[in-house]
Amino acid sequence: MNSVLTRLVWPGVLMLVLQALPAFSASFVTTAVADTSIYQNHPDYNLGGTTLVSGTNQQFSNSRALFRFDLSALPADAVVSSVQVSLYVTRQPDPDQHGGPVNSDFSLYRALQSWTEGTGGSVTGSPAATGDATWNDRHYNVPGMGWATPGGQIGTDFADVPSATTSVGGVGLYLWGSSPELVTDVQSWLSSPSSNYGFALISGSENVAGTARRFASREQPGGGIPAPTLTVTYQSAPEPDRLLLLLLGVGATFFRRRASKRLSE
Repeated sequence: MNSVLTRLVWPGVLMLVLQALPAFSASFVTTAVADTSIYQNHPDYNLGGTTLVSGTNQQFSNSRALFRFDLSALPADAVVSSVQVSLYVTRQPDPDQHGGPVNSDFSLYRALQSWTEGTGGSVTGSPAATGDATWNDRHYNVPGMGWATPGGQIGTDFADVPSATTSVGGVGLYLWGSSPELVTDVQSWLSSPSSNYGFALISGSENVAGTARRFASREQPGGGIPAPTLTVTYQSAPEPDRLLLLLLGVGATFFRRRASKRLSE
């Protein structure tokens, strides 16, 4: 009778334990593993080794920044609930020249095409090496690897709608808060890592001089100023070893109680 009861009760206990185990919530924080800028005034230069720049300078030349994050440390079954991107402005246009700095909204667009960071230095970059990202090309001097239009085309090279937008002014830290689009971006990259080309940072006022801003990159300036940072909050099922230990503990307790009851009978 006891063995029959055990066979009937034990599966039910297991089911109750499994149903009672909620997914746990955790946060994942990482900095860019690749970042660069593309600069209209030097369309065959690369800026992969210097600060990021995006917007329009006081000579009406446009720039756009690109950066990408490695998500391989996230659990494969992670369900993303929120995403935040942060960037630090290190420099704005000279207030005493050409009307000074102009604030503008900057948007993150999911990149749809591959690009290469490169190592170009100096303020406006240096001549690109083969494969580097430039204003004209996703991969310089590689046939068939140009942008759809110089500087990249929204809707072809980048998503047709922004994933997040924030207003950028003076020097300091700026946050692009969680949005359904940002969550979808990261979730899709988890499902298909080969499609992770990161984000393009684009000013919404590229026709206005003075909107350009310098942002800290993973190479510069460093120190106490952070590189582009991604924060992901997600839920995930307990790891198999944790689940197994819990089930073994429940099972041991159950059978110990059964054994104690028999001895007392």
